[in-house]
Amino acid sequence: MQFGQALGTACSTFVVTNIDDLFVLVTFFTESSVNKNLTPLLITVGQYVGFTVIITISMIGFAVAQAIPSEPIGFLGLLPILLGVWKVLELLFPSDPEDEEEEQNIKAAGLKCVMKVAGITIMNGGDNIGTYVPLFSQVERVEIAVYIVTYYILLGVWCLLAFLILKQRHILAIAQKYAGLVVPLLYIGLGIFIIIKSHCYPWSIQEIDDEFLGDPGRAILGSMTALLLASGIATMVWIRLRKRSISRRAAADRDLEVRSKSPIGEADASKSAVGEGDAGVAGSAGQNTGDKDLISIVETKKN
Repeated sequence: MQFGQALGTACSTFVVTNIDDLFVLVTFFTESSVNKNLTPLLITVGQYVGFTVIITISMIGFAVAQAIPSEPIGFLGLLPILLGVWKVLELLFPSDPEDEEEEQNIKAAGLKCVMKVAGITIMNGGDNIGTYVPLFSQVERVEIAVYIVTYYILLGVWCLLAFLILKQRHILAIAQKYAGLVVPLLYIGLGIFIIIKSHCYPWSIQEIDDEFLGDPGRAILGSMTALLLASGIATMVWIRLRKRSISRRAAADRDLEVRSKSPIGEADASKSAVGEGDAGVAGSAGQNTGDKDLISIVETKKN
């Protein structure tokens, strides 16, 4: 094994297969400027988790002679599209920030962020798998180890580079100002990019056309995609509207509770209590007066 040649091959294959990951990482770091749960550390951890899954799948593919085609993985690009639509709905149907803070658990939110970054990394890893499997099958095991170690080092460099891009003050200010609008578009664009890059639709259309007469591949895939997106968007709209309704009811309950505990509310309650007490005294006095009148009437009749 020639170490220099193996190192050069590892660097070149990483850059070729992960140049688009800079776009993905910038997307996440842009979101982290407005999302306190999505920290740079969690983004880096999620990136390493996702890349580890990609390496594992590549090793399994190498072991079973490319049993998993890289093209179908591209269909997972529909998930970032739906994620972008969800963030658009968050802008259109915002919920009470206090409710969101109460619902969030820091540990659960952190794990969720890691899994989200890892999931996007895996979805965008179809070309990685398609490159690594045949590459690993052509070299010795020692070279495979060199490749993998180099990949992990360069992955950290990639994360640092994306982070430094957004550390520029003017870039960060723009990101914080427009992140709410830009992030959904970035996710939608990322999903479209994954789908186009993977060639999953042409590959699937060809597979369907080879199995059936009349070339129904385009119609079948188009109908299934439209149905999936429509049902997903409808479900997300329903969830956002329901959360908004629950948030408004909770806000109304909180306002009522605050009013009852405020000094003005206590004063009103005291006045009500005093009023009830006065009414009770007046009622008792009236009853005593009525009893005296009744006694006098009875005595008059006796006389």
